[in-house]
Amino acid sequence: MKYIFPLILMSLLWSDLAQAGAWLQEPGTAYVRMSSGWLVTRERFDENGNRVQWDTSGGGFRNSRYRDFGTLVYAEVGVDTGWNMIVMGGWSHLEAEQPSAQFTTFGFNDFTIGAKRLLWKGSQTVTSVSAFLTVPTGYDPGEFPALGADVMEVSIIGNAGSSGFGMWGTGELEYRFRGGIFRDQIRGAVGGGFGPRPWLGLRGEVRGGVATGSAQSQTGGIRFDPAAVDADFLDLAGTISYITGKGVAVEGEVRTALAGENTLTGTRWSLALATTPAWRWKQ
Repeated sequence: MKYIFPLILMSLLWSDLAQAGAWLQEPGTAYVRMSSGWLVTRERFDENGNRVQWDTSGGGFRNSRYRDFGTLVYAEVGVDTGWNMIVMGGWSHLEAEQPSAQFTTFGFNDFTIGAKRLLWKGSQTVTSVSAFLTVPTGYDPGEFPALGADVMEVSIIGNAGSSGFGMWGTGELEYRFRGGIFRDQIRGAVGGGFGPRPWLGLRGEVRGGVATGSAQSQTGGIRFDPAAVDADFLDLAGTISYITGKGVAVEGEVRTALAGENTLTGTRWSLALATTPAWRWKQ
């Protein structure tokens, strides 16, 4: 996974439809997005980055499968000039299946709250910095498959974006401090798109991350659990957005795993509703 960030340093662009990313919401406005997605896979990436069978026992069963259905809510609120508040939370239904047993877990995932500060804004470019605190929501960490890592995390993210000629592009670099037995993570992403029609938006994103530091979590053993390991990942996503003209965009997204270590393979399909333009509650 040492090749993640050279691959991420590719450039994409976008337009006025740009929401979140490096840009901030104006005071008195909010961008809200609710998405539901599903992933079904029979494989995972092992600790060496090789594709292997998904198997909860290590016995090499061919008829094993992992299912993930979840809903995520993201809200970014303009609370003052140059300041946004961000909250994120979700719910998941997880299934880990093998010929002799099926394990099911469902409930709320971790909850995240954060703030974004504008650093600089020009006619076409913007830079900002964000800080987030992620906390568990009280789920049982002993359940399998786990709903989360059951640790507190702190993230610091630098963002930059540029727009023009009906297109936009944005990039971010994140350092994530993780608690417990987990190693910290360095993450990054670049993305962007354009609006070929007033009612249509297209965007894409490359996102990756690598674990860093000396602590080491469980990476497999008797049962591999995606939420309870130190993972490296590289994903590619594409989204199509239909703007209804009534303040709502309907979006479809496809996100596929290109490479990784201690993480799932497969493709996640998602549907979402998002505010467009940003919802305004005061003039």
